[in-house]
Amino acid sequence: MFSVRCLVERLGLFERNRVPLRPKVLGLATYFQISSFRRTARVLSKYCSVSKTAIWKWIVSLREKLQMASERRARRFVGWMRHA
Repeated sequence: MFSVRCLVERLGLFERNRVPLRPKVLGLATYFQISSFRRTARVLSKYCSVSKTAIWKWIVSLREKLQMASERRARRFVGWMRHA
């Protein structure tokens, strides 16, 4: 099973370490479950002080790294014509 922590480490997601890695991974996993920056920040407030903007930046960074990691191949579109 591929964990969030393994994904974060493999992609080299975080360059700065103002917030330790464990709360960041917990924040990403929590966001994946509840899809709310505000609620994720509230959950993480029990461990460390993190703003919802910081969590948003983590998600944006993850999306950018994942887009770079996966190369999309050009797809051919097959259109279906409707005959009247």
